[in-house]
Amino acid sequence: MPPAGTQKDMKNKMNDYLLNVENLKTWFPIKKGLLRKTVGHVKAVDDISFQIAAGSTFGLVGESGSGKTTAARTIARLIGATGGKVDFNGENILSLRQSELRKIRKDISMVFQDPYSSLNPRMTVGTIVGEPLKIHKIATGAELSERVAALLEKVGLSASHINRYPHEFSGGQRQRIGIARALALEPKLVICDEPVSALDVSIQSQILNLLKDLQEQFNLTYFFIAHDLSVVEFISDIVAVMYLGKIVEIAPSAALYENPLHPYTKLLLSAIPKPVPERKKTAVSAAGLETELCAGCPFYGRCPLGDDFCSKNAPPLEEKASGHKAACFKT
Repeated sequence: MPPAGTQKDMKNKMNDYLLNVENLKTWFPIKKGLLRKTVGHVKAVDDISFQIAAGSTFGLVGESGSGKTTAARTIARLIGATGGKVDFNGENILSLRQSELRKIRKDISMVFQDPYSSLNPRMTVGTIVGEPLKIHKIATGAELSERVAALLEKVGLSASHINRYPHEFSGGQRQRIGIARALALEPKLVICDEPVSALDVSIQSQILNLLKDLQEQFNLTYFFIAHDLSVVEFISDIVAVMYLGKIVEIAPSAALYENPLHPYTKLLLSAIPKPVPERKKTAVSAAGLETELCAGCPFYGRCPLGDDFCSKNAPPLEEKASGHKAACFKT
């Protein structure tokens, strides 16, 4: 018989998931001919599922074109979903109307990749950061200015910058402005879409440390997207690896980096530069650069372990160790 309180604890644990994504699909039609007939689909996001616990950081990593950003924009309802469910704070946001979605938008914000193009060059910093507060009618006048000044100071900028324009700031400072804007409405979930990839390495560490400090201060939940595994390792609690629209491995950060199971994850980790040369190890090669899709495993064309069975059967994402899932028949 299970110990007293076990069922209650399990229920509370389920409630701790701020975001629960189930079988999410985002397909784009391929049209040809004079009548623009749909002849196929680009499966940018193809049946992915994961959960993000409140107050944690979930890292999503993969090569360019793997579907990371499309997944994030679909979850934020910036792109329409083809299928699946996105349960945010107990509500399926994919089924909400635009009028209902407005209430949810206060709780989900984004930090974009490019700090140069994501800020309106014709608007002052005060207007940029204060715009969400005005749109949602939270603050106006002197109160608005006070809240904007406080937000700028929280991200390491001065309140005196409120009347300056984006071109007067460096890339790192612009990203801080973007973070201040994202925090204006006190969101529960912040989607960080490669927020440091456009910055110098020395500035990257400052922004990452700022994000971690803000998370502790405001109990934020991060959905962190990157193609740099070392960045994801530093900030994430749980890491998922995405390839051609599918999640091929998901595990706690330490477990994934210490014991990667999927050949694609091993390939990505082998590409991380080492500051100190190590004794040469057996590396996982890409086994050619073929990316032609087959009916089976999406990584089959590049996998050194793939065989005829892999080419005809798609491996399910299943648990290989406690909390460690991988989609591979060979692990």
